[in-house]
Amino acid sequence: MSVRHVVLIAGPPCAGKSTLAGQLAQTRPGIVLDRDVIARGLGSTRGWLHEAALTERAEQIMVGEMARIGAADDVVAYVVRSVPTPGARAELAHQLRADVVYVVNPGMGECLRRATAGGRPQGTHAGVREWYRRYGPAGVDRQPEAPRLSTSRAW
Repeated sequence: MSVRHVVLIAGPPCAGKSTLAGQLAQTRPGIVLDRDVIARGLGSTRGWLHEAALTERAEQIMVGEMARIGAADDVVAYVVRSVPTPGARAELAHQLRADVVYVVNPGMGECLRRATAGGRPQGTHAGVREWYRRYGPAGVDRQPEAPRLSTSRAW
């Protein structure tokens, strides 16, 4: 008997996407696919905004793994992507054959506060603002349940 459960988790920088993916994977074990985690696995010493060559290689791996997840009949996966635009989010959800799409959206002010409090690298604030400039809701979106909105960081 095959089991298939794929969750796409979208949102701006500092929203809590990776935290939510980890929480969901604890409840229902599966693959957590996150480009930052891949980049660190490739040797990045940064938590975010990795060197260009590592980011490019991590993205190649991410794209390949997303294709495999989309084609798999027996997979449990939690895919972390920014995807602010409704069209891109719906397209990726379709490619992944995602059961659910969560948009983690604590608000721009909260993401900016978390970026500052968490010592995120220069460029994070611009990334947050850009995400909100491009963001639009999509028909596939759901909000995570309130208890899962907690974060792993002390912000």
